[in-house]
Amino acid sequence: MCNRELLAIAKEIKNKDMSRFYELYEAFAGLIHHFEIKLGYDDAGQELTVFLLELVYSIDTSRFLPDESEQLNRYIVTSVRNKYIALSKRRHRHMLESGELYDCVCCAEEFEGSVTLKDGMKLLNERQKEAVILKYIYGYSDVEIGEKLGITRQAVNRLEKRGLSILREYLRG
Repeated sequence: MCNRELLAIAKEIKNKDMSRFYELYEAFAGLIHHFEIKLGYDDAGQELTVFLLELVYSIDTSRFLPDESEQLNRYIVTSVRNKYIALSKRRHRHMLESGELYDCVCCAEEFEGSVTLKDGMKLLNERQKEAVILKYIYGYSDVEIGEKLGITRQAVNRLEKRGLSILREYLRG
């Protein structure tokens, strides 16, 4: 959807005409649904939809030209993706604190059908396992992992390297 169309919809929504929100939602429904599935909890789609509405209310429409470009579309897509990342990190922080992290690994899409890799993960110590899971499944940075584990970024890097080395050796046989 081009800037002209999105700006017209945004202005009407800001003027409390919610009849066009469904049209806006339909334009981004695929993206929202994709992130909803990746987040994997019941209210994820609703949270992302509410965020989309709040985003439209907060957009400074004067920053975008009413032309055929897709600058506003890219802005909305990027904002929704950033919200997904924030929700994902919040969910995984909660899982880490509640001890559900390792339960989730067993059902993570990346590990489905990979019995060998699951077995290899059992060879890692708890810190290595935690660092590898947070980095490569949940996408946390070394700094964020360090903050969670109470260690330096360099120590996180060493844990990851050692863990990956053990997994490589195991997978080679």
